[in-house]
Amino acid sequence: MTPTIRETRRASRLALPQALAVASALSLALLCPAATAATPKAPPKFTDYPITARDQPRAGPHPPLRLTTRTARRYTTVIHNAYKEPPNFAGHLRVASWGCGTDCRNFAVLDQNTGQAYTLPGVDAITGAMGNDDERVDFRLDSRLLIISGSFNEKPPEGKFYYLWTGQRLQRIFTGQLPVETSDTSPAEAQTPAR
Repeated sequence: MTPTIRETRRASRLALPQALAVASALSLALLCPAATAATPKAPPKFTDYPITARDQPRAGPHPPLRLTTRTARRYTTVIHNAYKEPPNFAGHLRVASWGCGTDCRNFAVLDQNTGQAYTLPGVDAITGAMGNDDERVDFRLDSRLLIISGSFNEKPPEGKFYYLWTGQRLQRIFTGQLPVETSDTSPAEAQTPAR
């Protein structure tokens, strides 16, 4: 049986919203890969995120350094000095770090292939936790994983924050507990004098 014109129009009106919904979902998945990426269930390891061919340093001199964030412009001397050093993160990047007080660090990621300096938005300090001796910022030359231990701007929560270098920014992929060693702070038992 051949569908009537009315049935054909009705079917096409129903199909159009469904097609738009599918196209929208597909576009979102392609434009926002973080939304579709699997979140690790356990703390990631450096070996889980090795560098790729695109992470290799380019031959020749580095392009001029571009300090485009407020934090990068504030610490221009330490960043410029670090930019002259060889890469220490994700193949062609240099992590420049500086102290900002007792058990306090901050850092910038310097792309030696493009000259761009990256900082974490809104982060002025990474502070430690009592009883935790982890590196505040931990990274490797042969991995795209960067781990931050402590808290941001001296505000809770404290934790281990795992970031993946995407090629243009650090993307948080996992948050874990910060191991803290407790110490016995109870008063010593009162001793009675011997009689």
